[in-house]
Amino acid sequence: MDPKPAARRSAIATGVAAAALAFAGAGSTAASSSYDVRGIEVAATSTEGTFVGAGSGSTGDALFWKAVVDHTPLSPDATITGGSLTARSAGARGLGALHGTFTGGTVTYDAARSSRASCGTQVYEVVGRLSISRGAATGTGTFHAYLTHHRLSLLGRCITYGATVSRSPGLTISF
Repeated sequence: MDPKPAARRSAIATGVAAAALAFAGAGSTAASSSYDVRGIEVAATSTEGTFVGAGSGSTGDALFWKAVVDHTPLSPDATITGGSLTARSAGARGLGALHGTFTGGTVTYDAARSSRASCGTQVYEVVGRLSISRGAATGTGTFHAYLTHHRLSLLGRCITYGATVSRSPGLTISF
Protein backbone atom coordinates (compact mmCIF):
# COMPACT_ATOMS: atom_id res chain seq x y z
CA MET A 1 0.00 0.00 0.00
CA ASP A 2 1.36 3.40 -1.00
CA PRO A 3 1.78 5.64 2.16
CA LYS A 4 1.60 8.90 0.13
CA PRO A 5 -2.23 9.05 -0.28
CA ALA A 6 -2.66 8.48 3.47
CA ALA A 7 -0.14 11.24 4.24
CA ARG A 8 -1.96 13.59 1.84
CA ARG A 9 -5.33 12.81 3.45
CA SER A 10 -3.83 13.46 6.87
CA ALA A 11 -2.34 16.77 5.72
CA ILE A 12 -5.66 17.80 4.13
CA ALA A 13 -7.59 16.84 7.28
CA THR A 14 -5.16 18.83 9.42
CA GLY A 15 -5.50 21.83 7.10
CA VAL A 16 -9.32 21.67 7.14
CA ALA A 17 -9.34 21.39 10.95
CA ALA A 18 -6.98 24.37 11.28
CA ALA A 19 -9.13 26.43 8.90
CA ALA A 20 -12.28 25.53 10.82
CA LEU A 21 -10.70 26.58 14.12
CA ALA A 22 -9.46 29.83 12.61
CA PHE A 23 -12.91 30.57 11.19
CA ALA A 24 -14.64 29.76 14.48
CA GLY A 25 -12.16 31.95 16.36
CA ALA A 26 -12.69 34.85 13.95
CA GLY A 27 -16.33 35.14 14.94
CA SER A 28 -15.54 35.34 18.63
CA THR A 29 -12.86 38.02 18.52
CA ALA A 30 -13.74 41.41 19.92
CA ALA A 31 -15.06 43.92 17.40
CA SER A 32 -14.85 47.62 18.11
CA SER A 33 -16.62 50.47 16.31
CA SER A 34 -16.82 54.19 16.83
CA TYR A 35 -19.38 56.68 15.55
CA ASP A 36 -19.61 60.42 15.15
CA VAL A 37 -22.92 61.54 16.68
CA ARG A 38 -25.14 64.54 16.20
CA GLY A 39 -28.73 65.05 17.21
CA ILE A 40 -31.34 67.03 19.07
CA GLU A 41 -33.05 66.82 22.43
CA VAL A 42 -36.73 66.04 21.82
CA ALA A 43 -37.95 65.90 25.44
CA ALA A 44 -36.57 66.95 28.81
CA THR A 45 -37.47 67.01 32.47
CA SER A 46 -35.27 67.95 35.42
CA THR A 47 -34.02 64.34 35.61
CA GLU A 48 -34.32 62.92 32.08
CA GLY A 49 -33.35 63.90 28.55
CA THR A 50 -34.44 62.17 25.35
CA PHE A 51 -32.27 62.59 22.26
CA VAL A 52 -32.46 61.36 18.66
CA GLY A 53 -29.87 61.63 15.96
CA ALA A 54 -27.66 60.18 13.29
CA GLY A 55 -23.99 59.60 12.75
CA SER A 56 -21.35 57.91 10.68
CA GLY A 57 -19.18 54.99 11.68
CA SER A 58 -15.51 54.20 11.56
CA THR A 59 -16.26 51.45 9.02
CA GLY A 60 -18.27 53.75 6.73
CA ASP A 61 -21.72 52.74 7.97
CA ALA A 62 -24.54 55.08 8.99
CA LEU A 63 -26.02 55.15 12.50
CA PHE A 64 -29.50 56.20 13.60
CA TRP A 65 -29.99 56.38 17.36
CA LYS A 66 -32.22 57.34 20.28
CA ALA A 67 -30.95 57.83 23.82
CA VAL A 68 -32.94 58.35 27.01
CA VAL A 69 -30.58 59.57 29.73
CA ASP A 70 -31.80 59.49 33.35
CA HIS A 71 -29.79 61.69 35.73
CA THR A 72 -29.83 63.53 39.01
CA PRO A 73 -30.92 67.21 38.79
CA LEU A 74 -28.31 69.53 37.23
CA SER A 75 -26.67 71.65 39.91
CA PRO A 76 -24.61 72.46 37.74
CA ASP A 77 -23.39 68.85 37.23
CA ALA A 78 -25.32 65.58 37.42
CA THR A 79 -24.78 61.84 37.70
CA ILE A 80 -26.27 59.48 35.10
CA THR A 81 -28.51 57.03 36.95
CA GLY A 82 -29.89 54.93 34.07
CA GLY A 83 -31.59 55.11 30.72
CA SER A 84 -31.41 53.39 27.37
CA LEU A 85 -29.86 53.56 23.93
CA THR A 86 -31.39 52.05 20.81
CA ALA A 87 -29.54 52.27 17.52
CA ARG A 88 -29.41 50.81 14.06
CA SER A 89 -26.19 50.71 12.12
CA ALA A 90 -26.79 50.45 8.37
CA GLY A 91 -24.31 49.51 5.70
CA ALA A 92 -22.34 46.50 4.56
CA ARG A 93 -19.96 46.75 7.55
CA GLY A 94 -22.51 47.97 10.11
CA LEU A 95 -23.38 46.33 13.41
CA GLY A 96 -27.16 46.14 12.81
CA ALA A 97 -29.61 46.65 15.68
CA LEU A 98 -28.10 47.62 19.03
CA HIS A 99 -29.74 47.95 22.44
CA GLY A 100 -28.02 49.48 25.43
CA THR A 101 -28.55 50.40 29.05
CA PHE A 102 -26.76 53.29 30.73
CA THR A 103 -24.90 51.91 33.76
CA GLY A 104 -23.51 55.22 35.03
CA GLY A 105 -21.65 58.31 33.99
CA THR A 106 -21.62 62.08 34.38
CA VAL A 107 -23.09 65.28 32.98
CA THR A 108 -20.58 68.07 33.61
CA TYR A 109 -21.06 71.80 32.95
CA ASP A 110 -18.31 72.99 30.56
CA ALA A 111 -17.67 76.68 31.31
CA ALA A 112 -14.96 76.94 28.64
CA ARG A 113 -17.38 75.90 25.86
CA SER A 114 -20.37 77.81 27.24
CA SER A 115 -21.29 81.38 26.37
CA ARG A 116 -20.06 84.11 28.70
CA ALA A 117 -23.41 85.93 28.34
CA SER A 118 -25.78 85.50 31.28
CA CYS A 119 -28.39 83.93 28.97
CA GLY A 120 -26.24 82.40 26.23
CA THR A 121 -25.54 78.80 25.36
CA GLN A 122 -24.80 76.29 28.10
CA VAL A 123 -22.61 73.33 27.19
CA TYR A 124 -22.47 70.08 29.17
CA GLU A 125 -20.11 67.18 28.58
CA VAL A 126 -22.08 63.93 28.77
CA VAL A 127 -20.11 60.74 29.38
CA GLY A 128 -22.26 57.64 29.84
CA ARG A 129 -21.15 54.03 30.28
CA LEU A 130 -23.23 51.46 28.40
CA SER A 131 -23.98 47.77 28.55
CA ILE A 132 -24.74 46.83 24.92
CA SER A 133 -26.48 43.87 23.29
CA ARG A 134 -26.70 42.89 19.63
CA GLY A 135 -28.74 39.74 19.32
CA ALA A 136 -27.09 37.21 21.64
CA ALA A 137 -23.78 39.14 21.73
CA THR A 138 -23.07 41.49 24.63
CA GLY A 139 -20.51 44.23 24.96
CA THR A 140 -19.77 47.62 26.44
CA GLY A 141 -19.84 51.12 25.12
CA THR A 142 -19.43 54.80 25.89
CA PHE A 143 -21.72 57.62 24.81
CA HIS A 144 -19.61 60.80 24.93
CA ALA A 145 -21.13 64.00 23.56
CA TYR A 146 -21.47 67.71 24.12
CA LEU A 147 -25.01 68.80 24.99
CA THR A 148 -25.62 72.44 24.06
CA HIS A 149 -28.64 74.27 25.49
CA HIS A 150 -29.54 77.13 23.14
CA ARG A 151 -31.07 79.99 25.18
CA LEU A 152 -32.33 83.52 24.76
CA SER A 153 -33.65 86.28 26.96
CA LEU A 154 -37.37 86.91 26.48
CA LEU A 155 -39.36 89.35 28.60
CA GLY A 156 -36.69 89.27 31.29
CA ARG A 157 -36.56 85.47 31.46
CA CYS A 158 -33.90 83.12 30.14
CA ILE A 159 -35.63 80.55 27.92
CA THR A 160 -34.06 77.38 26.52
CA TYR A 161 -35.52 77.06 23.02
CA GLY A 162 -33.59 73.98 21.86
CA ALA A 163 -30.74 71.61 22.60
CA THR A 164 -28.30 69.75 20.37
CA VAL A 165 -25.73 67.01 20.93
CA SER A 166 -22.60 66.29 18.92
CA ARG A 167 -19.12 64.79 19.15
CA SER A 168 -16.63 63.00 16.96
CA PRO A 169 -16.39 60.19 17.96
CA GLY A 170 -19.35 60.20 20.30
CA LEU A 171 -20.24 56.54 20.58
CA THR A 172 -17.76 53.70 20.96
CA ILE A 173 -18.79 50.05 21.16
CA SER A 174 -16.80 46.90 21.86
CA PHE A 175 -18.01 43.31 21.57
